[in-house]
This record gives sequence, structure tokens and C-alpha cells, in this order.
Amino acid sequence: CTASCYSKYLVRINTRHRIMKEDFDKHITEYAVLLMFALVMGTMFYYFRYNHQVLVFLTVVCSFAYALWGIIHHKLEGRLTKLIAAEYILFGFLVFFLLYIVLNFV
Repeated sequence: CTASCYSKYLVRINTRHRIMKEDFDKHITEYAVLLMFALVMGTMFYYFRYNHQVLVFLTVVCSFAYALWGIIHHKLEGRLTKLIAAEYILFGFLVFFLLYIVLNFV
């Protein structure tokens, strides 16, 4: 393949990168909220690392908040469907379930 063959793909990659950057810039507040929540929860997990009941409670809070954040994020974008909501809820439940199992073996 010649250089012109590769250049058409480079243009698409650059266009997609530009679009992704615009999407990120548009939703920077939402991602900042998610990052701050993750940092606070990580700090709380570390601070309460020896208290099993609090860790289980924090796991519930994290899973619920992540699912809620995802649903709100997609609602604000106008792309929320029942399938997307179910995906966030099921993924939040899966994370809770896995962390609950790990916390019970430690």
C-alpha cells in the first residue's frame, strides 16, 4: 500500500480524536465529579480498611453512585435507554457482589 493509502486512515483517526476531545470538553464537569467521587471513596476505603461493616457500606454507596452517575450522564446527553440503564445497574451490582465476596474472605 502506498502513502496515500495510509493517509486516508490518518485523517479518520485525527477526526475521531478531535470529536472525542470535543465530547470530553463538553462533559468535563461530569467527569470531574466522577473523579472526585472516586478519590473520596478511595480515601474512605483506606481510612476504614479495618472496619468490615463500613467497607461493605462504602461498597454499596460506590456501586449505587456509579450506576446513578452513568444514568444521569446518559440522560444529559439524550442517549439514555432502558438497555443503558440496565447495563449500569447490572455492572454496579456486579462490582458490589465481587467486592462483597472479597471483603468476606479477608
